[in-house]
Order: sequence, then structure tokens, then C-alpha cells
Amino acid sequence: MHSSFLYYLSVFPIGFEAVELRHIRYFQAVAEFGSFTAAAKRLHVSQSAISEQILDLEREIGGPLLDRSGRKVQLTPEGRVFLEEARRTLEAADRAVDRTQRSFRGEVGTLSIGFFLWGSGGFFPRIIREYRRRHPAIRLTLHDMHAREQPEALEDGRIDVGLTRPLEPPFEQSLRSELLYRDPIVAVLPRTHQFSGKDLPANLLKGERLVLHDRPSNPMLYDGIIAMCTGAGFTPNVVNTSQSWSGVLTLVEAGEGVALVPSGVRHLQARTLNFSKLIPDTLSLGLSVAWNPRNEGPALHQFLALLRENRKRIRATGT
Repeated sequence: MHSSFLYYLSVFPIGFEAVELRHIRYFQAVAEFGSFTAAAKRLHVSQSAISEQILDLEREIGGPLLDRSGRKVQLTPEGRVFLEEARRTLEAADRAVDRTQRSFRGEVGTLSIGFFLWGSGGFFPRIIREYRRRHPAIRLTLHDMHAREQPEALEDGRIDVGLTRPLEPPFEQSLRSELLYRDPIVAVLPRTHQFSGKDLPANLLKGERLVLHDRPSNPMLYDGIIAMCTGAGFTPNVVNTSQSWSGVLTLVEAGEGVALVPSGVRHLQARTLNFSKLIPDTLSLGLSVAWNPRNEGPALHQFLALLRENRKRIRATGT
């Protein structure tokens, strides 16, 4: 029971403006003990306080709930009706307090997580399984969501935490984030290609037709690839682009050329393709965990703690 908390609660909505939880609790104690004296001892208050509160309750309801004429206090017929409802009211209040206190401790609640498969596919399933094991009463909602959509979803509360790209203006001012790892850019080649599965020096891309993710969707990566090729001494021959990484892989499978993608794209399971490490491997995309500080709570803190605890394994997955 949480009587010390409930005693000071304000009006509980049972249909009477001035009926408070303490009136109901005092009445229940007298009804069950059959004595004002015994109820006062049980609740650690004076007998006169209980008598006054129950009189107030009876005046508010409009009639007697207790028969005080005998040696033992008895319920009137109306009192028996009220006691049945009073017990339900107090049980509901106790449940509300218990659930709220458990929420403060992070034992119950909800957590909505945004992720994008190819960016977090290597570690995300294991992290979610472990979180569910540790916090089975937290209800998780998982949203497969493009990285560029997640900051706005964090702002408006559609998700509580996101596995996304490092924040850019204006979101880095209002949101918080931590870098989990940097995902190296690799080459995607048909299995029949001479460098398939081998390290690929960047200068050997000079004679290749390139397929890239389109610039409007990913300007930093697109410009970084162009700069890398320029630094290797050639102008890249970009023959096609796609707005999605699955589209990029499909173009390579169709024989359109060689693609440069974050290594996490391998989780999209392109069975007829191989991934080759670029030399030097200086080009990468970051993967961060981001959240809205206005929506922090125990469930979110526990999820962040789990990610930090597994940071080394997550980085190993990314590389």
C-alpha cells in the first residue's frame, strides 16, 4: 500500500467534488475493523480525525454509511454499496502509484526506436534482443526509417531514440547524439570482376564506370567520392545514380558499373556481388545514436547505457 502518498493526493474522480482518497481510505478501515479506535491505530492518525473525515464523507454523499448505535460499528445498506466501490477506487489508485513508481525506476514504460537496416543491421538485432531480456516490461516500438527522416521524428516525438547519421544543422542544436562508429566506404563489384573480394586501390577506379547514390539524397558522400577520385588523379566516370542503396546494388548486378557504398550496405544481402576494401580507406560515414533531451527517461537511459556498454563490439561490427 502507498498510504503516505495517497493521503495527500487531491480529489479523486469518483463523482463527488469534495470526496478525497483519505475519506475513502478512512471509511474502508473503519468498515473492515468495525471500530474507529482500531482504524485509527492502523492508519496512525487520531480517532477524532477519522470521525470528522467520515462525517464529511457522509454529508457529501447525503446519508449515513455507518451504523454507530451498537457496540461495534456496522455498515448501513448504502455503506455496503459504497464499500464495494471504495475498494475498487483504492485498488485503482494503488495500481496507478505502483506503475508510476516502476516507470520512474525504468521497470515499465515504452521506447520507440528509429533505425535503418543497412546502417545498423550488423548489431541492431542483438542489441534489441538484449534490451528485451534485461527490461521485459518495457514495450519497444521499432521504426525502419531513413536516416534523414529521423531528426525530425525525434523533434516531434514520433521516436524516442534513433540510430542515424551524425546530426547536421539545425538539429545538432536541439538534439543530442553520440558517434558509435564510422562506416568505411567500400567498392561493390560483380563476382566475376578481377578485383572482386580483393583490396582495390582507388586509382584503379579510373577505368571503371561508377554507380553512386544520388547527390540530393546524400551530398556529403557523393562529394567525398568525387574528391577521393580527384585526389587519386582522375575524374570519375559516373554513369548512373539511384535514390536507394538497394537500387545501387541492382544497377551493379545489371552490369552498369562498380558502386562505392558504406560497408553496412552488405547487410542488404546482394548475393551475386562482392565487397572490396578501398585503398586507402579514408572515406567513411558515421553512425550515431541520437535523442531528444526533452524526452529523456529511464527507458531511454537504459538503452543508451546498453549501447555504450557494447560500443567496442558495435564498432567491430561496423568495420
